[in-house]
Amino acid sequence: MTPKVSIVIPNFNGMPYLRDAVASALAQNFENCEVIVVENASTDESAQWLQTQSDARLRVVYRTELQSAGLNWTQAVQESSGEYLKLLCADDLLDQQIIADQVAALEAHPTAVMVSSKRRIIDSQGTVLKKTHGLTGLKQLESGPAALKKCFLAGTNLLGEPASILFKAAEIKAVMPWHTTWPYVTDVATYAQVLRRGDLATVKKVQASFRIATTSWSASLVGQQESQFAQWQKSELETGYVTLTPIESARSAISLKLRTFARKIFFARETRKSQSEKSPKV
Repeated sequence: MTPKVSIVIPNFNGMPYLRDAVASALAQNFENCEVIVVENASTDESAQWLQTQSDARLRVVYRTELQSAGLNWTQAVQESSGEYLKLLCADDLLDQQIIADQVAALEAHPTAVMVSSKRRIIDSQGTVLKKTHGLTGLKQLESGPAALKKCFLAGTNLLGEPASILFKAAEIKAVMPWHTTWPYVTDVATYAQVLRRGDLATVKKVQASFRIATTSWSASLVGQQESQFAQWQKSELETGYVTLTPIESARSAISLKLRTFARKIFFARETRKSQSEKSPKV
């Protein structure tokens, strides 16, 4: 039977978090799901652990040569066969109800090509740092230009990381590969292409966990946040798909600087915390 939903997990050195990510995907209360892991020539114990898994819903694609994160995300999407698709990073988590609720939202809004839920922010140990995050100011159904404009004015990706998103598979596949010109905005820059094909639906429930760890891809890019978001926004505005007045442009720039400053402080604090935990006790 062809699965209704594909949950794809691109993985490179995802241990120890990969176990929980896969478990959260397999624990969905929506029955007709497949889970696909694209194992990108990891040098940790990812491949060995995956080889011990026997759940029939789980399929693993083992790569012998390393490819870039963007290409691995793209391959993960292309490996899917479901009508709907979710990409789950190997260190993030899904709540049990997210697939059922997001499928229902897309089917209730035929013009929507993707749906987003709120998420919580957790640290490397799984401690909740923020109970609810995302979708600020977004309506239950937003046009593509309206959703992107609200992101620009907020100076951030309001839609969330891929764990928060469910796509109509045909729509995300139509815009592949993932947009990697500015790695920090790979997710939202690709969403922007999908949203040229239809609307955004939202589910105002916290249904995923985004992990912020000092070893994550997001952490490695934090110093480039402001410049990459600004460059991506400029490229979108040049197409005329979204427009900002001079006052709105100024508001956007201020919001971006404030968001960048807050994120840098957060990662500096988490780095100090991580280093403290690793220091030998005397």
